[in-house]
Amino acid sequence: PQSVDWLWYPYIPYGKITLLQGDPGEGKSTFALQLAALLTRGATLPDGQKLHRAESVIYQCGEDDKEDTVKPRLLAAGADCSRVAFIEDGDDSLTLDDDRIAEAVRSTKARLLIIDPIQSYIRQDGDMQSATRMRAILTRLSRMAAQYRCAILLVGHLNKSSSGKTL
Repeated sequence: PQSVDWLWYPYIPYGKITLLQGDPGEGKSTFALQLAALLTRGATLPDGQKLHRAESVIYQCGEDDKEDTVKPRLLAAGADCSRVAFIEDGDDSLTLDDDRIAEAVRSTKARLLIIDPIQSYIRQDGDMQSATRMRAILTRLSRMAAQYRCAILLVGHLNKSSSGKTL
């Protein structure tokens, strides 16, 4: 047996994948950014748990611009932005099975990788409804998380239609 190392017990373990899922507008991204800010400062979590020390975070957002949306939100949350990294993808779109993710986690020594939303990082020819395809992708991410002892937080939207909430 091996004990689990927790970023935030009992919610987010290091070396594993956590899924934060809900309807749009419910505050998932705000929560993720607040968590990133707390980790970069080594602050106290909302339930009073004290983080051991300040750590690096990778925040990969497929829907909001880094300069005019993500960074201002991080600053408003009190993040130490020198500890926040983004993976530049330029003309070559980043996907969940991209080697650049592991390289970024390794090189920054990030203890938290946030992918927001997961739907933005599925290959164009991919299908989130394909259990076989998603299992392969998530297995690869899970192995990388374990190798680098990095918590991975995948943010997912349940419903983008205007017909109503999924939950």
